Formats: sequence, C-alpha cells, structure tokens
Amino acid sequence: MIEAIWILAAFIVFALAFNYVRLGSIVGLFIAGAVIGPHGFGFIRHIHVIDFLAELGIMFLLFAIGLELKLDRFRLYGWRVYALAIAQMVVTTAALALVASRLGYDALTSIIIGGALTFSSTALVLQVLHDLGRTLTALGRLAVAILLIQDIGVGIFLVGLESLVSADDSVFAIPLFIAKLCIAIAVMVLVGRIALPVLLRVVSERGNQEIFLATVLAVVLAASIALEHAGASAAIGAFLAGLLVADTAYRHQIAADIAPFRQLLLGIFFMAVGMGTDLSLASAHVVEVFAIAAGLIVAKALILAILAIALGYKRRQAAELGLLLAEGSEFTFIIVTVAVFEGLIPPLAGNILAAAVAVSMALVAIAASIARPLINRIEGEATSSEDELKLAASELSDHIVVIGFGQIGMALSRHLVGLQLPVLAVDYSAERVRRVRRPGVPVYFGNALRSEVLHSCGLAEARLVIVAVPDPEIAERVLELLLRLYPGTEVLVRAHDEDQADALIAAGARGVVLDGLTTALDLAESAVLMYEAADAAHSSPEDERSH
Repeated sequence: MIEAIWILAAFIVFALAFNYVRLGSIVGLFIAGAVIGPHGFGFIRHIHVIDFLAELGIMFLLFAIGLELKLDRFRLYGWRVYALAIAQMVVTTAALALVASRLGYDALTSIIIGGALTFSSTALVLQVLHDLGRTLTALGRLAVAILLIQDIGVGIFLVGLESLVSADDSVFAIPLFIAKLCIAIAVMVLVGRIALPVLLRVVSERGNQEIFLATVLAVVLAASIALEHAGASAAIGAFLAGLLVADTAYRHQIAADIAPFRQLLLGIFFMAVGMGTDLSLASAHVVEVFAIAAGLIVAKALILAILAIALGYKRRQAAELGLLLAEGSEFTFIIVTVAVFEGLIPPLAGNILAAAVAVSMALVAIAASIARPLINRIEGEATSSEDELKLAASELSDHIVVIGFGQIGMALSRHLVGLQLPVLAVDYSAERVRRVRRPGVPVYFGNALRSEVLHSCGLAEARLVIVAVPDPEIAERVLELLLRLYPGTEVLVRAHDEDQADALIAAGARGVVLDGLTTALDLAESAVLMYEAADAAHSSPEDERSH
C-alpha cells in the first residue's frame, strides 16, 4: 500500500511539474520512476509491483488506436508501408550489427544487439503523436503501421533467439510462429465480426456502465492473451480488438470510458521504464550511455528517412518519421534480458544498452516537448494565428465554413466566393495556407480535429459546414467532433466511395458528395442548395413548424 502511495504521489508531482515547465509529462514520469525506483531512493524496491499495470497501459493505448483506425481503413495501407517497415528492420539491424562487430563483439552477439536496438517504442511514439495532435494525420498513421509491423518483428526475433538456445525444432520455429499468428488473427477476426457486436449490444441493453466496461476489459485481455499464446505481443491482440470494436456502434462510448484509465496506466508504464534505469551504472558509464543513445537516434533517423525517401515519401515526412521512430523500444529491455540470461550478451553490455535505450526514449520525448511550441510558433508566424481566425469569424454570420483547402477545397471556396456567399476556410497545412492565401479567399491555418479551432470558426453563427479534406479517416473524425460540439449543424461532406458515404450519412452528415471529375462543382451546387434551404428555414420558422 505504501508503494502505491509513492507511485501515485510521484506521478502527480512530476507530471504537474514537467507540464508546468513545458517539457511534457512523459519526461517527468521517466525521471519520477528513476528517482523512486530501486536504483534511486529505493521507495519502490520491486519493479514487478507495477509491471502488470504498465503492460495494461500499453494494451489500452493500442486498443484505443485500433478504435480510431478501423479494420477496413487498415487494409488500405499500400505496399510501400509494409516495404518501408520491413526494410527499416533489416537495414537497421544490419547497420547496428556492423557497428557492434567493429567494437569487438562476435557475429552472433552483434546481430542480437542490432536486432534489439532496431525497434521503436510504441508507447512513446503514440503518446508523442497524441500530444502533438497528429495521431490521425498521414504521418501518424504511417508511424502506427510501422510500429505494428515492428511488433510482429519482435515476436519473430524472440522466437529466433529462443531457437538459438534450444536446438529442438529450430528450423521450424519461425514458420510455425507465422502460421500460428495467422491462424490466431483469422479466428479473432471471424469471431469478432460475428459475436462481438451481439455481445456488446446485449450487455449494453441489459447491464449498467460498470458491466459494459468490464466486458470491454475482458475483450481486450482475451484478445491480448490469444495473440500472446500465438507467440506475438499482447499489444497486437489489443490493437486487433480495437479494430474489431471500431466497426460497432459503441466505439465512441468505449473510447470515452477507457480514456482516463489508459492515460493513468500508460503513465505508470513510463515510470516503470524509469525504475528499470540503473542510475549508478549510467553515472559510472555516462559517456558510453549517452554516446550510444545519441548514435542510436542519429543512425535510426537517417536510415528510416533515407529509406522513406527512396520509396517515394516526401522529404519532410520522411525526416519527421525518422526522428519520431529514432528511439529504442520497451521490447529492447525484454530482448536484452533474455540474451543476458542465456549468456548471449555480456551482463555489463546488456545493462549499458538498457540504460542507453532509456536515455534515447527520454531524449526523443524531450525533443518532442521542445518541438511542439517551436512548431506552433513557426506556424503561427508563417500564417494567421488562432486569434486572427476567431477575429475573422466574429465579423461573419450565416457563413459557410470550409474545412480542407486542397485542390477541391480551394476550387469550392473560390466558386462560393464568386457567388457572393460568406466563406471561411481552414486547413491543417501551414505551408499550403501560406502559399494559396490571397485577397478574397479567407483561408486560415487550423487543425479541425481540435475543438478550439472549431470554436474559433464561429460555428454557432455558421449556416453550413463543408468537410472537404482528402483523407477519409480525418473527414469522419471531423464530422464526429463537429456534431458532438454543435449538434444539429448542417454538414456537407466529401466522400471517396459509397461505403464511406453511407457511413457519413449514418454518422449525421446532412449531405454527401462522391469524389469524381466534378467534385468541387458538385460540392458547390449542393452547398448552395443547402445554404438556401437553411436560409428559408431560418427566415420562415412558421413554415418550418408546419412541416
């Protein structure tokens, strides 16, 4: 009980302090764990006390990401994503193994070290993306896909590592693992598609909120255990459970219910990483630890960025992706522990590697915390600020808000302006806003997935909102947020196919226009009709009541 009090007290104090100085709670929780852990002041002497809670945090995080992505959208990832993820693991392992061999380690030890360091931290990256508001951007979805493929790679790597120790069936170990994993996933998807919606409906109708939440927890744990028995990580099972639940009508309720628990448990995970860092060892080998951490970040960032550019990704996105995935992984601790126990890595080298990985995670978290205000400042200087957006909206009433200023959004806005209709447009890309902004087309920088930006658009006074973003997932998320903040708003949405159009109508969109050669014109025509209908309803309330 005393240890639980120390954990919660350190959580609160360090998270508040580091948020106050704008370094982010992740860094604070790392340090909190190191301070109260067995290698610090020793308030927590046994890390296994919180290991289960930390693992739950990762599982709930992956479950929540699955809720947002949906299984159908996950299948849309192109071959480049999978090629990039596999190439990153192979090339990074080879490069780091080569460095290790130059430092005097034998070939087997070098490969194990290279493989252990090639993976990135799922928990850290997803938390950073969440803090930056970029989970559902192209960068966020690409990072999530790579991390999930890495999770499968971890399973394959651990199976290979165990087969080195036990020669029995070593030739068949990896093919058997892949076969078991595919069967487990296929069974989960089949059962989930059929039974899960029925289970959630029955529990929702006949039980209370506590029973419903307990059922969700049971689903997450069952999926995690199933994948773990198949040889993969529990996190993949939780993610798959999230994908399956995302196709039900309860995704939003579940996401809201688990949010507080997810954040608390994930914070405990970061504390557990800090507790596992041997401060005395790190201080005795501080040069080696920081040199390895810095070298790891630089090497992994460069390799991933170069591979991404070679596969056709834009340089800026490739650079951001490389920096985001440059740290070590929580799985590195597991791989190193197994390798040290089996005598495949010297104990001192294993401890230094573990400390370096923890430092690399802390450095990336610090860099993200520093980058956030800098990015906001640069984007604020390059484009209009949120205050300017709010000021522009305050001068309008009965206006049309256009969200997304790509080719379709820009053509649509200009057409509406040409019809003398009041228009206010927002776009997530600061560079695009700066490039296309001109007199007569009031477009401002803003992330429509943030409630503050939507409030700044003056939606309470707007007559119509048009969601013209090119990304289907973001379009759905914007619609959900819009209708939650401003229920009853007239929303017209651009859809990519009939399935998405049906989903958007079911979610509350008043109008949908399918993509085609005349998308902008079709949107404009629908917008004018909806605008005039809203105008008639607004000016003739008696007629509205008579209907």
